[in-house]
Parts: sequence; C-alpha cells; structure tokens
Amino acid sequence: MKKCDLTITTTADGVENSITRKGEIELFVTSATVRYTEENAAVCIRLEGERAVIERQGDYSMRLELESGRRRFGTLGINGAEGEIETFTERIQYSIGKDSLLLSMRYDLLVGDEPQKMKIRLFAKIHE
Repeated sequence: MKKCDLTITTTADGVENSITRKGEIELFVTSATVRYTEENAAVCIRLEGERAVIERQGDYSMRLELESGRRRFGTLGINGAEGEIETFTERIQYSIGKDSLLLSMRYDLLVGDEPQKMKIRLFAKIHE
C-alpha cells in the first residue's frame, strides 16, 4: 500500500458532500484497493472488474457489494445490531493510472418504500 491524497464526493438523494483525506492505495492493471479514515470509522473500497466492495468499521458498520446492473445484499450494523441492506447498482466505472485512480459509482440503497439514490466520485493520487 502506498500513501495517497483522496477527494471523495458523495451524493445522497441530490445532496452533495465532498471531503479530502489522506489514505492508502494499491493499484494493479485491472483492480485497486483504497483505505482511509473518516471521523469515527475506517473505510476500505476494493474494485475489480464491474464489482466494488465497500466496507466501513466504526461508529456504525457497513458492507456493500456492488456490481453493475445487479441487485446485491449487504449488511448494516448500528449499536451492535446488524441487518441486511439491498442495493441496485446502475454502474461502476473507474480508470487506473500509473499513480492515480478515478472512480464513479451510481447505485440505489433499497431501504423502506423509496430507494435512496447514491453517487460516489473518488479521485486518489499517490504521494511522490
């Protein structure tokens, strides 16, 4: 893993939030892994093919398996209770450079009656 700078923009039902973080990245020709910390959590995003796995451990835990054009089940844990969460992924696109990663994902969190529309854009660049 190499040190990197990250810019992450998430959009949930049209409300956008951007953060910058220091993190770690491992880049291969067709796959990548990014790790960073948020205020109360550690986050890991693994990419391979048209598939992504997002794992979060901290004030709440989450594991989402996303695959373009597919419904998948994941888990969400709050205060020691864990439940199943369903997603439908519209698309996962990413570009891996020699020292950078550009990622774009669109998916629906299927909770209750209305799906929550989610977008994630991530740019990571390795420190020199």
